[in-house]
Amino acid sequence: MLAALLPIRDQRDRVVAYELTAYPASATVSIASSEDDARGTLDLLSTLPLPRLASGRPVHVPVTPTLVRDGALSRFASVDAVFVLATQALDDPGTTRAVEVLISRGFHFGLDGFPDSSPLPSALKGATIALDAARVAPLTMASRIQLLLQAGLKPIARNVDDRATRERVLGLGVPLYSGRILPRGAMRDAIAESGAKRAVTMMAAFSDGRPPDTSFDAYVRNDARLSGEILRVMRSASMGVRGPRTVDHAFTVLGRDVILDSMTGLVARLAAECAGDPELALVALRRARMCERLANALERPPHPRTRLLAGLVSILDAAFGVPPSSLSSHVALSPALTDVAMDRLQPLGQLMDVIDAYDNGWWPDVRSRCHNLGVSPSVIKAAYFDAWRDAREELGNSKTLEA
Repeated sequence: MLAALLPIRDQRDRVVAYELTAYPASATVSIASSEDDARGTLDLLSTLPLPRLASGRPVHVPVTPTLVRDGALSRFASVDAVFVLATQALDDPGTTRAVEVLISRGFHFGLDGFPDSSPLPSALKGATIALDAARVAPLTMASRIQLLLQAGLKPIARNVDDRATRERVLGLGVPLYSGRILPRGAMRDAIAESGAKRAVTMMAAFSDGRPPDTSFDAYVRNDARLSGEILRVMRSASMGVRGPRTVDHAFTVLGRDVILDSMTGLVARLAAECAGDPELALVALRRARMCERLANALERPPHPRTRLLAGLVSILDAAFGVPPSSLSSHVALSPALTDVAMDRLQPLGQLMDVIDAYDNGWWPDVRSRCHNLGVSPSVIKAAYFDAWRDAREELGNSKTLEA
């Protein structure tokens, strides 16, 4: 099974949970029934380190009535999960009784779809209930949300993929929503944005593999934030270096190449600060590490620095709050990186298109784009979870940048 964790955000745009979405890895794999599919998704809770990757946030996991009734959830009693059941499944008295028993034992449930028939059991008061913002007409959505809020439920608006939809559903009082990463409308952090633009421009100048020169030294020394970040990174256990006292000392001990490569994490953090979105640091670094791994599959793999920068460039529109077509007026990018940001016609851009689709759980697109690129979807899955783990460790395995 392919799988991804999609962020669920609150009204302040903070990530408070993740939704597990899964899909068969190959079109040639025969899925006997939706039950087999659901069991495969549920097994991911055991086979993947989802709670650790989610960093203390609950994971919403889709389940079927059969899984609820036959005791399949019992082995997940200690997992911080919300088991999401189709609302219409509660029309079956046996399923309703099983849900009530599991809730009494400490399990948490959510629902998918508006309850058109019987009233919901009182045990589900306060539960989340997902509605599809892309498929429900705006007026119908508004009335349904008000009814759910009055009933003591927590609506989640799914597929909030543009700013207008986000403004609309949040204006209706929806406490939670999910969808693609969107720029925020609030005032941006100008200092972080300026630092991010300088850092990306400097990384791009040497992304073809040229060794950093004295201009890089001057840039590092003149950027107080970067200097402090370098010393922090150099002192981390992962670098194996004990106590560089100054930037010049770090240059002497580690060399320019290592310092340049360490800027990937800094750009990810600055991008998150630009947008006021802590999750963006994780997404940026995860994409960078995915691209670093996966670009080996290309016929002519780009330099590792270009791979890392491609992942960062893919989120700069959200970080700076500008359309991809205008990024070139903010940072100097090579033609290959400009293609990553805009058209995605070149091999590296096509690879980023696959990563973007996987990151959003657009499964049919993942399959078709993998086929066009000649990469197995299972390889993308492995890179996704490995990169997520590495990004968590690099940023600090916690809710590091809470707003």
